[in-house]
Amino acid sequence: MKIHITQQAAAWYIRELDLKVGDSVQFFGKVYGKDGFSFALAIMEPSRPEVEVVIDGVRFYVEKSDAWFFSEHDLDITFDEIRNEPVLDRK
Repeated sequence: MKIHITQQAAAWYIRELDLKVGDSVQFFGKVYGKDGFSFALAIMEPSRPEVEVVIDGVRFYVEKSDAWFFSEHDLDITFDEIRNEPVLDRK
């Protein structure tokens, strides 16, 4: 499992969440939404990251305890120019 996040998507999170250098964003799965699962995120420090990527000093990561949600998939975060928001996908 890997996290791929475009610079444009990372910049959106940094701006919209008012993130600073050293902040961390956790991605995880929630049990609800389309097909019973949905993406969620929280601004919090990691305790046991499974994967992480740092962009502009901000850490984006998935905890080991949440790796089940991605089960052999990569987390691909791109930016939708029309909707002006990030798009998360398990590939």
